[in-house]
Amino acid sequence: MIRLARLCLTTLLLALGSSYEIAAAEPFILGPGDRVSVIVHRRADLSGEFRVLPGGALSLPFIGTVPAAGQSIEEVRETLMRRMRDDASLLDPRVSVEVVELQPVLVAGNVRRPGQVPFQYGMTVAHALAAAGGPRRIELEEVGARVEVFRLRERFRQSQDAMGLMLIRQARLAAEASGAEEFAPPVAAARFLPGERLEQTVAAERDIMRRRNAGFTSLISMLDAQAAAFNDEIRALREQNESKDREAALLEQERAYVADLMRQGLTARDSRVVQLARAAVQVEGERRQILAFIARARQELARVEQTRSHTEVQRQLEITTGLKEAEDSLTGLRVALEEVRASLAQLHETLPPDDVPLGSRAAPMITIMRVRSSPPQRIMAHSDTPLMPGDLVEVPLDGSEPGRRLASGAQPAAPAQ
Repeated sequence: MIRLARLCLTTLLLALGSSYEIAAAEPFILGPGDRVSVIVHRRADLSGEFRVLPGGALSLPFIGTVPAAGQSIEEVRETLMRRMRDDASLLDPRVSVEVVELQPVLVAGNVRRPGQVPFQYGMTVAHALAAAGGPRRIELEEVGARVEVFRLRERFRQSQDAMGLMLIRQARLAAEASGAEEFAPPVAAARFLPGERLEQTVAAERDIMRRRNAGFTSLISMLDAQAAAFNDEIRALREQNESKDREAALLEQERAYVADLMRQGLTARDSRVVQLARAAVQVEGERRQILAFIARARQELARVEQTRSHTEVQRQLEITTGLKEAEDSLTGLRVALEEVRASLAQLHETLPPDDVPLGSRAAPMITIMRVRSSPPQRIMAHSDTPLMPGDLVEVPLDGSEPGRRLASGAQPAAPAQ
C-alpha cells in the first residue's frame, strides 16, 4: 500500500508545455503589506518604520501619504526627499530607505500547512513548500479511492476516444451509402479527439473508404465487362442463326423446284434430291446448336447480372448494418460517459464536459499568481522558480512533489532580487 501511495504521488509537476508564462526574475518593487524603515539624518521625528497601506501608500508624520506600491526603493527614497524639501522645509534632506518586512507568500492547495509564509530574499517555490510542510501525502485509506479515480478517468478518456472514432466512421459510412467518393469529418468528432488523433483517424477512415470504393468499383467493372461479352456473344449467335435461316430457306426453295419438275415429268428422281434433304437436316441441326449456345449465353448473362445486383444489395446491406452498429455504439458510449461522470461525482471528482477531450488538457502543475505585476499574471512554476512578495503559490490537489524540469525550450528563472 505504501508503494501504491507513492505511485499516486508522482504526477504533480509534469512540465510538458503550457500556455502559462515561465516565471522570471523581476525588479523588486514595493507592494501593500511591506514594511520599510525610513531614516532622515538628524530628524528622528521624521524617521521610523512604516507599512505600505492596502491603498499602496506610506503614511509619514508631517509629510502625509506618499505613493509606494509599484515603485522601487530608490524611487520611494527620491519621492521622500522631494516631499521633505517641499512639505517639511528641509534644505538638504538625507534619507535612507530599507525594507524591514515584506508581504508574505501564500501557499494553497495540496500542502500540509496552507497559509502565509514569511518572504525572504532569494526565496523559491521549493522554500515556500518546505515552509508549508511540503506536499500533503495521500493517506493509506485514500489510496483505494485514488486508484478508482484514475481507473474511471482512464475509462472516461477511452470512451471519449471511442466516441470520436465512431462519429468519424458513421460519417464515412453515410458518405458510402450516398455513393460519394469523399467525406468531411463531423464537427462533433473534434470535441472528443485531440487534434493529432483526429487527423490520424480521419486519414485512416478515408483510406478505408478509398479501398472499399476501389474494390467495389473494380468488381462492378469486371461484371459489366462479362455482361458485355455475353451480350456480344448472343448477338453474334443470333446473326449466325439468321444466316442458317436464310440457308434453310434457299434449300427449301431448291427442293420445291426439283419436286415441281418431277411432277411435270421433266426430271427423274436423282441424287440431287437426296443431297438437298441431307443439307436441310444438317442446317436444322446447326440451327438447334446455335439456339442452344444462345440459351447458355443468356444463362451466363443472367448469372452475371444477378451477381452484380447481389453485390450492390450486399454493399448497401453492409453499410446499413454498419450505420446501425455505429448508432448503437454511440448510444452505449453516451451512457458509459454518464455512468463514469456519476461515479466520479460520488468520489468528489470533476471532469470536463463530454465534448472536451480529456487527453487534450494540460497536466497539473504548480502555478504562481503574481499580484504585483500589472496586470496580475498566472505563471507556470517549478521548484527553482523565484518568488516575489505577495505571490500565491497554488499546488494541485492531485499531484506529488514538484520536479525540477521545465517545459521544452524554457530557461531556468534567476533568483528574485
